[in-house]
Amino acid sequence: MDLEPLGIVFLFNMDEGKPEEVSKRFSEQFSGVTETLVRQGLLELVELKKILDEKKVYWGGIKKDFEKVLQNSDMIGDLAWQVFQNHTNIEASEDVKALIYDGEQAPWNFSLIVCVLYE
Repeated sequence: MDLEPLGIVFLFNMDEGKPEEVSKRFSEQFSGVTETLVRQGLLELVELKKILDEKKVYWGGIKKDFEKVLQNSDMIGDLAWQVFQNHTNIEASEDVKALIYDGEQAPWNFSLIVCVLYE
């Protein structure tokens, strides 16, 4: 049984700014990153469209130990789950899939963790 994607959470280092500022700076790159999520098999195009239509895309700033979080998939999953739950009151599955973008290689110049949460 495939898990149905519920939402997307972007995790970033709070040193980059407030979520509104960071998401605005990132907005030009959004479609390319979501396309990568589909190409990598984290969700299907129709599921992505549903998530976008339902506006279930959230940003979470990490205040401390961001470098540690980047290295720890359990911490990434826990933080993404918390951000999603805080915004929606929906308890997603603990199965969270993530893509990590290195700020030195990403066109937006900051590290970013893109997480897909499932039912």
